[in-house]
Amino acid sequence: MTKRQKRKTARPVCPICDRPPPDRGLPLTVPFGIPIYWSSDTAHAIFEFIDEMRDIMLAVYETRIADEMRQQQQNSPLLDCEPITDDELPF
Repeated sequence: MTKRQKRKTARPVCPICDRPPPDRGLPLTVPFGIPIYWSSDTAHAIFEFIDEMRDIMLAVYETRIADEMRQQQQNSPLLDCEPITDDELPF
């Protein structure tokens, strides 16, 4: 009787570097959360970093972001509003 060999399942490949991620028993993604124990200096540094990233992204993608926002607003359903007659005006 021969032993069955376990087949290794292929790990997913990173679309950026075209290699499988290292297997360290860690999840592939990290949930985003803001710790409540940061010092004020750390929180300020993170805030400045995010602010700088926003400026960079706007400099590079400003027109695309504006186009996307405009498209989303045009595609959003309008609220069901009933017209107000002159008799219903409060003044």
